[in-house]
Amino acid sequence: MSVIMLKIGFFVLILFVLITPGAAFAQDTNRVSLQTDKEAYVEGDIITISGKVNQVITGLEASIQVFSGKNQIGISQVKVSKDGEYTDKITAGGPIWKNEGQITIKVTYGETSVEKIINFFKETSGEYISLYEVKIPNEGTFDVFYTIKGGKISSIDLNQKNISLVFNLIANSDGVLDIKLPRDNIDSLSNAGQDIDFIVLAYEKDNSMIPIQTEYKTIAQDNDFRELSIPIKKDDIKLEIIGTQIIPEFGNIAMIVLAVAIVSIIAVSAKSRLSFIPKI
Repeated sequence: MSVIMLKIGFFVLILFVLITPGAAFAQDTNRVSLQTDKEAYVEGDIITISGKVNQVITGLEASIQVFSGKNQIGISQVKVSKDGEYTDKITAGGPIWKNEGQITIKVTYGETSVEKIINFFKETSGEYISLYEVKIPNEGTFDVFYTIKGGKISSIDLNQKNISLVFNLIANSDGVLDIKLPRDNIDSLSNAGQDIDFIVLAYEKDNSMIPIQTEYKTIAQDNDFRELSIPIKKDDIKLEIIGTQIIPEFGNIAMIVLAVAIVSIIAVSAKSRLSFIPKI
């Protein structure tokens, strides 16, 4: 008798799960995923939004809304493929993108919705609001001008051995560091005196001993300065910019040394943020 009662109880439990609104099986058929290609964007960047719905409803499009606080600053409709995939591209910025900070992207499909928060920063390339005096051992100081979005710089140190500047960071989110480097103090030149790429390394909080080579954009350059824009990640605790010369008294390093340095970095770290191979 007890065995029969157990079987009946088990059947009732299964039936309850199947017919109860909001049960796990019902939720599973309505899932929607959402991702973006980056976590932070500067004004003018293209935001790529993509995802997948678990159950396709013929003819129904996904609705994408963008919010700054409680204010809606963007909306679009996007088709969902037979495989349940969707994608859309929007431009970060415009007349109603007034404030920097967190932006919420919401995707709705039928009665199901999902949200993701990204960070948005106004375009300030070439505008430097902070200055740091870098100490030269036994020689005084020189100034580095910078603007950082998504965190702050706690210190900038000169590394004579590596021919580099080291930026110690406190990153609150993904962001960007724009810096103005004086050529008299740090530069990266070929043996013929032509500009070549710096090596830029990032160090993450959970793996602080292994560098990750990362790309950067050149904002501007002239006879006195080179201005760089370097993306930073939330987990970054340090950036290092390696050149071929730093402070005249410290001398230069040959091109072959720079080439060996790049090879060593790639050998040490399996990760990279490069979308190109540095020109040397």
